[in-house]
Amino acid sequence: MTLEVLSTPGRGRARNVDVVLVHGIFVGAWIWQPNFMPYLAEAGYNVHAMSLRGHGASCGRDRLATATLSDYTADLLEVSTSLGRPVVAVGHSMGGAVVQHAIRSGASFSGAALLASVPPGGLMAANIAMMWARPKLWRELSVMFTSGVLQTDLDVLRDGLFSNRIDAGAFARFAARGGGESPLVGFELQGMRPFAPMPWQAPRMLVMGGSEDRFIRREDLWATAIWYGADAQVLDGLSHTLMLDPDWKAAADGLLSWLETLEARPEGEAAALSA
Repeated sequence: MTLEVLSTPGRGRARNVDVVLVHGIFVGAWIWQPNFMPYLAEAGYNVHAMSLRGHGASCGRDRLATATLSDYTADLLEVSTSLGRPVVAVGHSMGGAVVQHAIRSGASFSGAALLASVPPGGLMAANIAMMWARPKLWRELSVMFTSGVLQTDLDVLRDGLFSNRIDAGAFARFAARGGGESPLVGFELQGMRPFAPMPWQAPRMLVMGGSEDRFIRREDLWATAIWYGADAQVLDGLSHTLMLDPDWKAAADGLLSWLETLEARPEGEAAALSA
């Protein structure tokens, strides 16, 4: 499997772990490039953003319709094991489900950060809530899965992904880079089949989201945090697309602060988690 991996080496202080960034639906590794990758690298971390199969410049676009969550998990495991170093996996939205499924499948990460992530029980409750509260957005998401991003009402989608915190021109440029998505994965994310690990299987976890997220509600963040015994960080004003939000630095700083706590753990504990 030929997968796109964008890497930025850390500068200055050497860190004990590498960071692997996993994107959400319809996008690719490119979504992390403008802000998160250089910012984390400046703090000393080797940063690797991957494109799951059928996304970005990875192979498999012609077979995307048959891809499953297990396929995406295999992609993450391939990339993380190829680095030969302890890894912290950071998953956004759908990428959070991929990270959780990788842990359920036996991945030994030194830590995992779930940013605006699909909760352990799936998206069914959030999906129903969106259908009633934001029917236009719910409809446009259905169009995305069947016809692609550019066939949607971009104004509705801009509100959904960015809470109207970027202008229409910037969103049009973002949407132009969007691709397709597997309908099978969309179905799996509803929670019909368990994808999350049991709490005792999980490494140290970070749960973070924005207060203005139209997809992942505060209730979903709290449910995720409770499941993994973590605190939920709700960032005031931020949208679903944290890494491109005008206030992305608040999310990046929260991630960096949490990474520092991982490195401050007793040496034996860190070694056990990365073994």
